[in-house]
Amino acid sequence: MRKPLNALLATLMVVSGGGLIALSSATSAAAAAPRCNWSASYYGAWVPNYGTTSVNVDCSLVQGVNSVGVGTLQETLNMCYGESLVVDRDFGPGTRAALIRAQQRAGTTADGEYGPLTRKALKHKPTSGTTCVRVP
Repeated sequence: MRKPLNALLATLMVVSGGGLIALSSATSAAAAAPRCNWSASYYGAWVPNYGTTSVNVDCSLVQGVNSVGVGTLQETLNMCYGESLVVDRDFGPGTRAALIRAQQRAGTTADGEYGPLTRKALKHKPTSGTTCVRVP
């Protein structure tokens, strides 16, 4: 179904004021990845992870999710970006707003969704020490 959707989006280009405006799909890259339900030590940092038995950091978090991975993100936002979130593992409006601020500081798309691109852009809570770590 991916090709028909892309073809449909290509036909939905709108000419407005001499410029083209592309209408985007409602599905983001973060929404396409599995939900982060755990936490893993990855390149010297604690990173949201999918699964409990192997390292799969290509996962996503969005508002409404409640998981260990959200708690890890909240700890990262507190330690590395000066936020004061309650680490309750609940991705609510406060976590979303804090993530948007961190995404802006990191120079990535500030959409309030955590996925592979945000993982690579943010610095994360280190597994040891106090220096936040950027991971691949």
